[in-house]
Amino acid sequence: MNRNLRVVFSRKESGGEEYVEVARGSWTLGREPELTGEPIPPEVLKGIEKQTPAACAHPKGTITYARAEVLYAMDFEGIE
Repeated sequence: MNRNLRVVFSRKESGGEEYVEVARGSWTLGREPELTGEPIPPEVLKGIEKQTPAACAHPKGTITYARAEVLYAMDFEGIE
């Protein structure tokens, strides 16, 4: 599993049709992500991080997490 990721966070409001990018940067799992853009709620980061072991077996992908009326998506790519 690659623990160093390049990430892009997007969100979609309830009833919305498209995701909108809100933050991007890098994330070494087990640490705080280094992001530019809007802050991502801690509960969303924890929920996504719990899903990473299975997802990060692949070099890139997308993980989603629903919070209240908002669906967050994190696109990731493993980096060296």
